[in-house]
Amino acid sequence: MKITLCSSAKFFDKLYKIKEELEKRGYEVFLPSMQDFHHLEETALAKIQYDLIRDHFRKIDKSNAIYVANYDKNGIEGYIGGGALLEMGKAFDKEIPIFLMKDIPRQISYREELIALKPIVIGENWELLDKHLKS
Repeated sequence: MKITLCSSAKFFDKLYKIKEELEKRGYEVFLPSMQDFHHLEETALAKIQYDLIRDHFRKIDKSNAIYVANYDKNGIEGYIGGGALLEMGKAFDKEIPIFLMKDIPRQISYREELIALKPIVIGENWELLDKHLKS
């Protein structure tokens, strides 16, 4: 089983622990494309120059699921930014299950769109992930 991790660039360093946990469970894990360019600012220019959005979409295409590590950011619990929204939309279009670390934030203007993507909140309960993906 293959799973792509998604997150705000601010939290890429935290994804290595999640990757390690999932690999122990037998998953092949893809990290965000920006992780190799972490020294760069997360700007449109960097994303265009290195084709980072399309590169991450290719990883999602090869996956059986995505996991969005939506940590708290900017005073918003369970923040889901524009990049993660795009990635979730890509997964939804490909009928790839979407798993979230935390509930969809209430104060985000695109909350209804996020709900419509039907993500499953599992926290860091990897047994629950296994149950959904391996049944």
